[in-house]
Amino acid sequence: MRILFVALTALLSSCVLTVQPLPPAEPVAPSTPALVNSRLGLPAYPGSRILKREEKGDGSSEVQFETSADLDRVYAHFHDYLSKAGWSRWTLERKGAATKLEARYQRNNTSFKLELDQEGRSGRYKLGIDF
Repeated sequence: MRILFVALTALLSSCVLTVQPLPPAEPVAPSTPALVNSRLGLPAYPGSRILKREEKGDGSSEVQFETSADLDRVYAHFHDYLSKAGWSRWTLERKGAATKLEARYQRNNTSFKLELDQEGRSGRYKLGIDF
């Protein structure tokens, strides 16, 4: 029995377990926000959930999304982005008991209409961009 124990100890001590350290983790790039209009590079409202998105050949688009933010905050997000991208707002009009906004933007010789419509007082919105 003692010989078996010595033999087993010798056998186990001859087994060398080599552990290789893992390479450092690659830095994770921040996720790219979803776009609500590719032609403009217009990002979705932060934290919103896109329900439906359609783009047309001329760059126009229609997107339905959900967020808990109010209409003014959602519009301010889009307006701020467009202003920083060099677009000038020509008109802004509230419609439909303050649940819908229409604005016209222009840059150089290009213009488009932005329509933001909140479904009642819910957190569902429809955004239309028409060139």
